[in-house]
Amino acid sequence: MKKFVILLAVTVGLSSSAFSFSFDLYDFGSSNVFDENNNWAPIDYPYGIGNQPSPGTLGEGGEKFDLEGLNFAADDNFIYISLTNSFGYTAHSTGWNQDYRLGDLFIGDGTNPYKYALDLVDGGTTGLYSVDSWTGVQNVPGSYYGTSIANQVGAHEIGNGTKLGDVMSAYNYWQGLETNYMSPGNGDTYVYEFKIDRSLFGNQQDFSFHVSVGCGNDVINETYAAVPEPTTLLLLSLGLAGAGVVRRRRKA
Repeated sequence: MKKFVILLAVTVGLSSSAFSFSFDLYDFGSSNVFDENNNWAPIDYPYGIGNQPSPGTLGEGGEKFDLEGLNFAADDNFIYISLTNSFGYTAHSTGWNQDYRLGDLFIGDGTNPYKYALDLVDGGTTGLYSVDSWTGVQNVPGSYYGTSIANQVGAHEIGNGTKLGDVMSAYNYWQGLETNYMSPGNGDTYVYEFKIDRSLFGNQQDFSFHVSVGCGNDVINETYAAVPEPTTLLLLSLGLAGAGVVRRRRKA
């Protein structure tokens, strides 16, 4: 038993990241603040991220307008989401003297990618909404807006919808957390967390997520299956293993 405890402690120590970040609503792990979309967007922009006509020109760099990561987890009662970006609720371009808002966080069910949404455009989340209509990114100074780009970016903000329930949320700012930011970005990191009652989604098992920046400079699209938490599976495995040991001892 002592060997198992020591091995577990060593494993946890090795998995820790060089930086320290603590989630408030669900422990995704400090190494899971950023994902594979960090510093780039999954869209074929005509001149690349951070180049004309992106707000990332004029010496500001694309990092300032960057969506950087999304995590998802689920248990029997709740789903948990974290969203990371470089600008908080609003990215301001000094060159264009223009603000670009973080888009609403849309949640799909495998058929409709914009079935639900969390209202982030208005400066925070006021609940989970079913979406009746939505608007895309706007043609504002410094934005990517060509029809092809706008179509690829997709939804940006809820038009009309119905509130389904409240959402628990947390918001943290960390300075210098990111180490591989795009020059001349400053590496600032903003992390949003959401905890949502799973019953609001009925029996939904697959969850897709979509969020964009109002200038069209970046977008995150992710899809997850709501499988049991790794911790739950580990405890279940240990419990079954323990039951097996007890049975063998009784037979002996």
